[in-house]
Amino acid sequence: MTTQTTNRAMSLFILFLVVSISVFIWFGGIRFFNQLPLPVFIRFLLWMSLFYALFFSPLLFYLRTLGQKGPLFDAMAWVGYLLMGIYSILICGVMARDLAGALISLLPFTSTKGHAAMALPFVPARRGFLINGINLAIAGSTATLAGLALKGGLKAPEVVTVTHPAEQPGLKGLRIVQISDLHVSHTIRRGMVERVVSQVSALSPDMVVFTGDLVDGSVAMLRDDVAPLADLAPPMGKYFITGNHEYYSGVRPWLDEVARLGFTTLLNSHLTLNYKGAPLVLAGVTDYHAGRLVPEHASSPKQALSGAPEDAYRILLAHQPLSFTEAKAQNCHLTLSGHTHGGQYLPYTWVIHAVQPWVAGLYEEDGHRLYINRGTGFWGPPFRLGSPSEITLHLFS
Repeated sequence: MTTQTTNRAMSLFILFLVVSISVFIWFGGIRFFNQLPLPVFIRFLLWMSLFYALFFSPLLFYLRTLGQKGPLFDAMAWVGYLLMGIYSILICGVMARDLAGALISLLPFTSTKGHAAMALPFVPARRGFLINGINLAIAGSTATLAGLALKGGLKAPEVVTVTHPAEQPGLKGLRIVQISDLHVSHTIRRGMVERVVSQVSALSPDMVVFTGDLVDGSVAMLRDDVAPLADLAPPMGKYFITGNHEYYSGVRPWLDEVARLGFTTLLNSHLTLNYKGAPLVLAGVTDYHAGRLVPEHASSPKQALSGAPEDAYRILLAHQPLSFTEAKAQNCHLTLSGHTHGGQYLPYTWVIHAVQPWVAGLYEEDGHRLYINRGTGFWGPPFRLGSPSEITLHLFS
């Protein structure tokens, strides 16, 4: 990656952070906390909790560099991510309130320049009561949505069965289990990984594929937590591709660790497998943007399928659904992706459709199929609402 590209990526990241922090402070603090009829001390505590939600992550990173570790870190992360989730829902409500207020102010009857009969008298007490009532409704809605989202986040992943046509007779009965975006970290530990392994094993898969974003943290920090994945032993093997978070967590050490767990990693490469006499090409690419961080890992479906037999059924593992366009050009029958989490929780389960062409579930274009797993874990806030976590069983019939 060139210095210019690196600087541009860093500039965009800093801009994103500045905008995000500004939005949280403006809508969460200035436009909401400061309007609440609360004692100054309570309002101060709310402000402190908002700042903690925004800055606990770099705080944990700094403490880890000092050699600090232990259960306290998990507790700090749980509090921080819960607050982040709560406030992300809250600011959406405040933004909706302010937008509605701005639109109402444009209506003729809200202006003294409109019809005199429709002009409303300005009564401070009535206005204050209305504002307090709206803010109370926002707070209540936020608490309700956050509670439901937390309950959904802590539930075991649901098993989603997707049926695909066996385009070759020998593929009939093939069972592929897909897991993705587990995000083992401070909030997803060994117990949750063991639960996932148990669920996957109960499905009796012929093959297991992991479509990226296994971890958020170093091998030294999370080795014991991911260890149960070694217990998966499908007869046709288990396969792994990198997601964007592997590159944030130290991709090379994690590739070594994934191999130790018994996975075959497909880095822009493929294998020709055999199921009941039918050839099956399983290819995998690195994360769509991996080349920005590790130039030799630049994602390439073309390279991954170079030399693959043309008459075999082709499956491509690609963490980001954006690879689907090139997968179609390489005549991949089925592309398996993750990355989006389906938005993870409201209101982002709606918002994500504005930034992603393919979000969750099964798509078919020109005879080529794309399936997007909503994520087996969660990232950041332990929330799931409107987009449950999942383990996918791909069944060929």
